[in-house]
Amino acid sequence: MKKERIAGIIPACRVGAAALSLLMLAGMASCGGDNDPNSLKLEVKPELGDLGEYMTVESKEAIISLSEFTDDGEPYVKISSNLQVKISKDVATNYDFDLEVEILDKNMNKITSFGDFDIEDKTDYDMGEFNHYLKVGDYRAVMDTSGPKKKWDGEASAMWEMMRQNGKYIVLKPRYSSSKYVPLSSVSAGGASESSSDESEVSVVEVDEDEVASVSGSEDWDKILDEYDAYCTKLASYAKKAQAGDMSAMTEYASLLESAQSLQKKLENAGTNLSAAQLSRLNKIATKMANSMM
Repeated sequence: MKKERIAGIIPACRVGAAALSLLMLAGMASCGGDNDPNSLKLEVKPELGDLGEYMTVESKEAIISLSEFTDDGEPYVKISSNLQVKISKDVATNYDFDLEVEILDKNMNKITSFGDFDIEDKTDYDMGEFNHYLKVGDYRAVMDTSGPKKKWDGEASAMWEMMRQNGKYIVLKPRYSSSKYVPLSSVSAGGASESSSDESEVSVVEVDEDEVASVSGSEDWDKILDEYDAYCTKLASYAKKAQAGDMSAMTEYASLLESAQSLQKKLENAGTNLSAAQLSRLNKIATKMANSMM
């Protein structure tokens, strides 16, 4: 369960005195027969872009529920919902498959952004940039967010009531606008994909040129370079997510930075033990990571 995110789910929209007064006058009237103040039913409007080639949202309605619980004596508010999605073709991406949410009124005017739905994907950091993937099948998109009730009271709860009174549609979009999607079959093991095939071919030629010179003692350094390549790919992936505000990625990113010390010492000790081909590969890995984190 994700905690401490209530304040981020509903932005600090300045609901003025007039808007709050309107809510008080409207009461429960506009909800028709469904007057549950802790439930919001919306018509699903997917806007998946390129992801739509691989994914469909099977659920036609989304029911978002509001509940309270206590943790260590402190009251919390929980927001939860589930959607059914289907993957029609195996797909890989450079971020993840999670969907952000916008709430619209009956006239298709945006009321607010409201959290996201998480889709549990698979990861393989040997696949380079496109290291998140899903295979054909049915999946659940889950909204499960909570935070202290004291952060919910006030503007956040007023916005919930605004959505409950006026919300009609829920729009689903990929969480990251810069996400790319490719067929899983186009991404090969070892971090090479169609988009990096030229770089891979150059590396193979350079290794062949120095094969004789790197025979002695090369096996251990090749293994260390493999480790370095995998580390850099993973670090760049988490860095992108952390820059986009993904709190879980920030934690993983910090952990990766801490674990870099032993690998750094190995590389510092490499010195003249690296062949020309290995040194070239080391420089390419470093350059690729630097470019990916710009």
